[in-house]
Amino acid sequence: MKNTSKKSKGFTLIELLVVIAIIGILTAIVTTNFTSARAKSRDAKRISDLAQIQLALELFFDRCNGYPITIATTAFLSTCPPGINLGTFISQIPNPPLSTDPAYTSNYWVDKGTGIPTDYLLKVKLELNNNALLDSFTNPFTGFLNGVGSSVTFTCSIVNLEYCVVPK
Repeated sequence: MKNTSKKSKGFTLIELLVVIAIIGILTAIVTTNFTSARAKSRDAKRISDLAQIQLALELFFDRCNGYPITIATTAFLSTCPPGINLGTFISQIPNPPLSTDPAYTSNYWVDKGTGIPTDYLLKVKLELNNNALLDSFTNPFTGFLNGVGSSVTFTCSIVNLEYCVVPK
């Protein structure tokens, strides 16, 4: 006589649903952590970009006895030797991550009271509150945005996640 009871070699519907639920929960946890890590990475890139621009500006100042009026590789001053411009010290101005979002673009103010800028302020808005903000310049700065327009007084706000640097 044959045994008519068949043993199933597959998974039950309940077992499959439990596995899918566990995978869904793990995916949600990993995705949340990954999103935070990406924001931290973008902030680190913004701070690194400002440091590169700051280094190029300092090298420019050493050579030309002033800072460029605009932040462009073609920027120069009349006090510079022939053929020297900001592009001599930095090949390309870095683009901040998420450059399509105007909240995260960087700004450049110069103090050109006598015509040759002797001071500047670089600002970028960060996404997350992190320890780098403790190093941010927070005193009032009076200058011209990208060397044009009227003079404005600006203060970087740590509360608004604005990271600023001035000449060292």
